[in-house]
Amino acid sequence: MNELAKQLVRYHIWANQQLISHLKTLPSELFHTKVESVFPTLAETFGHIISVDYVWLSRINKEKPSKIQKWTFQTVAAYKNTKGELFTQTLFELIQHIVNHGTYHRGNLAAMIRQLGYQGTSTDYITFLRIQNS
Repeated sequence: MNELAKQLVRYHIWANQQLISHLKTLPSELFHTKVESVFPTLAETFGHIISVDYVWLSRINKEKPSKIQKWTFQTVAAYKNTKGELFTQTLFELIQHIVNHGTYHRGNLAAMIRQLGYQGTSTDYITFLRIQNS
């Protein structure tokens, strides 16, 4: 896997950890308080991020040959969506999708936290880069 793909995965993990740490500082009842958003609660939104990560990871792993094969950046991953339709993308494209999906829903969470009257925390990619480079 190329360095950019690895960096994106590290960012995704860091951003989720930042969000978890921040959520732990908020009153616990907020996690299940209903708000108007893509998902009705913080818990369901964050749960969606994690469950979709696992879906993509299982799709990636399921398509691995039974013999040990080293994945390369250009390796093509074939998978079926929930409707059974077959798709093919490179491993990098799948990683980019997973990270983008997480970023979108972490933005939902930031908006929800503000609606509930609290400050969010930065999970921006540029913040991650600045921390990594300091």
